[in-house]
Amino acid sequence: MILPATPLLVPGLAPGLRPDPFAAVRGAVRAALVELTAGGRLPLVLAHGPAPRHGRMRPSLAGSGIGDRWLPAAAATTSWADGAPAGTGASVALLALADVLGDRAADVETLEVPSGGSPLDDAAADLLRGAAGLVVAGGGVPGGLDSGPGALTDGIQAALRAAGADAWHADVQVFEQSHDHLPPRYRVTTLSDRRVAA
Repeated sequence: MILPATPLLVPGLAPGLRPDPFAAVRGAVRAALVELTAGGRLPLVLAHGPAPRHGRMRPSLAGSGIGDRWLPAAAATTSWADGAPAGTGASVALLALADVLGDRAADVETLEVPSGGSPLDDAAADLLRGAAGLVVAGGGVPGGLDSGPGALTDGIQAALRAAGADAWHADVQVFEQSHDHLPPRYRVTTLSDRRVAA
């Protein structure tokens, strides 16, 4: 699935917005993640990052100016891996998974890929091929010209092609927004490996 990697997707991080413009988006993401993780499956998080890296990471929204003490309870009680924090996009995806998986979210692997279409190393390619599902953080390059909530960097697009997802069926839900400081729409895309009809 492809979710909009905005910190506003994380429950409790937008307490001043009434009515909550993200309630429907958050509900759609949660429902898709419940389905994706059914039967104990742990998906791979795929997100933009400044350099190629993969492994178990802990979420942090410090890059968006949000301190770790403001993260929701599901994140605070999860035994995340020690080491480097994930970037904002991957962190939003991990926090959404923590809301569904609880402590098991700490076992989710993350693959961050930079823009520029750098080839994936063998370990990253193996992660993609062996994934029990993908949770892709949309939003493009932070601060880039195409950083809308539905944008995907060329690095993520290349990784999706490597996983064969460019031939998967996409079910797109569009949520229109009217809040002055938000993009006009957010998309939640569920990908399935049914081959697209020719």
